[in-house]
Amino acid sequence: MIVEHLFMGGISFMLPIYIMWIVVIFFTIKFLLNYFSKNKDLKKLAKQNSLIIFIGSFAFLFGLLGQIIGMYQALVCVQKAGDISPALIAGGLRISLLAPLYGFVLFLISGIIWFIFRNLIKD
Repeated sequence: MIVEHLFMGGISFMLPIYIMWIVVIFFTIKFLLNYFSKNKDLKKLAKQNSLIIFIGSFAFLFGLLGQIIGMYQALVCVQKAGDISPALIAGGLRISLLAPLYGFVLFLISGIIWFIFRNLIKD
């Protein structure tokens, strides 16, 4: 399903969002390793935590950009074709929501991680 969504949602926008998922997971693991090490640097932890929320929010905005560009291209095609069936338009709308959906889920997860890690740094 993930590979199918990669190609359905447009590889030019879905692939960077998938990479951002990997980067958030990487920085989460790196944060935890640094937090539980004997020599934890709070400035470094705060910087890593800021990167997690930034990448999550950027993924959501990048997904919205992909949807806007895709919708623009689809509406140009609808205008040229004239009469299009509602089922075809609904299918296109469903596909156009894939990139923002994956970006939004990453944003939610990175926001939760950021909040938890922010409270860990304060203690």
